[in-house]
Amino acid sequence: MSDDYIQNAPKEIRFDDEVICDIQNVCTEFGDNIVHHNLNLKVMRGDIIALVGRSGCGKTTLLRHIIGLTKPQSGKVLLFGEDIHAMERVAQRRLMNRFGVLFQQGALFSALSVFDNIAFPLRELKQFDESVIYQLVMHKLALVELEPRNADLLPAEISGGMVKRVGLARALALEPELLVLDEPTAGLDPDRSHNFIDLVKQLKKSLGLTVIFVTHDMETLASLAERVAVLEDKHIISDCSLQELAKSNHPFVINFFQTIRSRLEGL
Repeated sequence: MSDDYIQNAPKEIRFDDEVICDIQNVCTEFGDNIVHHNLNLKVMRGDIIALVGRSGCGKTTLLRHIIGLTKPQSGKVLLFGEDIHAMERVAQRRLMNRFGVLFQQGALFSALSVFDNIAFPLRELKQFDESVIYQLVMHKLALVELEPRNADLLPAEISGGMVKRVGLARALALEPELLVLDEPTAGLDPDRSHNFIDLVKQLKKSLGLTVIFVTHDMETLASLAERVAVLEDKHIISDCSLQELAKSNHPFVINFFQTIRSRLEGL
């Protein structure tokens, strides 16, 4: 084997370098309202990335593009290297099983018990009998630190913090690689918010998750995010670590993050 071959051989791609989500030149319009213009963002395997910006700037719309609920007017959103809107239905379903979503209010089915909410995606898959589903649901409950006795309760019978945990358990039901969270601590008191953040960090580490989340909460941002993507002026104006963000002189960044700026500078 020649030295030239060795020098010119393709470099091994590390697992950690895999692009999980690749947003390319996305443009989104609602009538005359331009929400995103040439928006670009890459999310790498293992990232915990926060998407932040002023109310109405298009954060949740971007999350909906990422998980395939909506399609931008132009540009692409690739998940695991695939465009969900360019795939056949069976392939779409297979791709969607690789990510889990926790919506802001939990989005639990009000008429279903905690158990049945978590079991729902497992039953939709039509690959497991009920005995296996029972074991899997109990395992997911334990993952989010809920007791087996909670399984028979209805969403109306549990606290807001428990609703979040049940929603998280359902998002993890199919053992996804990517977890998408929309305002994960909204509506929680400080103690429950802190506990939920710790739970997400623990699950990220133990399950090897990649996490994308939207938040307005400064404590959640400072405690959970490893990267911050700032959406302003219809595109991503900053994509960096919290430490780097603390040094930004962009007027929006200064105003938006002033409540935790001193904390960030100490990181």
